[in-house]
Amino acid sequence: MSNDRTITLGGQDFPIAPLTLGQMRQAGPAFTRIGIETTDGMGAQTTLLYLAMHAANPAVTSADVDAIVGVTFPELKMAIETVARLMGVEMQDIKPGEAPPALPATAASATSTGPTSTAA
Repeated sequence: MSNDRTITLGGQDFPIAPLTLGQMRQAGPAFTRIGIETTDGMGAQTTLLYLAMHAANPAVTSADVDAIVGVTFPELKMAIETVARLMGVEMQDIKPGEAPPALPATAASATSTGPTSTAA
């Protein structure tokens, strides 16, 4: 990655640009779903990359982004962080021994596997 207006994916550099307000409306929810462990999480990442790449070059389609070959996970992480910085999102590393951010109550209850009691 050469600067904050370029991302590297599959060993190739791609220009990115600030998002329009309409694109940010799409990008905001994508940030809440980012991850590599689910299809939805990966889709959120490619959505963010597409939006930033399309902002720089309107000829870029989401299919073009999906077709990039040879992307590594470290490249993907750096590209998402670059797009986040471009949008003004502050990225913070989790320090050793620090708990990861808590899930929203609705997400946490959906992933709970412990027993529940209905006794009063």
